[in-house]
Amino acid sequence: MDADFKKKLVEFRTSMALVNNMFLQGIITEQDYEKASEIIAKRVGISLSNICCRMPLRSSADRANM
Repeated sequence: MDADFKKKLVEFRTSMALVNNMFLQGIITEQDYEKASEIIAKRVGISLSNICCRMPLRSSADRANM
């Protein structure tokens, strides 16, 4: 992985950690989460198809990991 892509990936993952926290708190919907991931990826200059596991496994009271 080259340094430029790594920097972009760190920025993307950091931003998405905040988005994921908002999702888990019920502030945003799953559709909002997906839209945010697209917007953030575009902003940092990476393609979502280059990122593995962009939506990590999550669990909540009404949702399982499988």
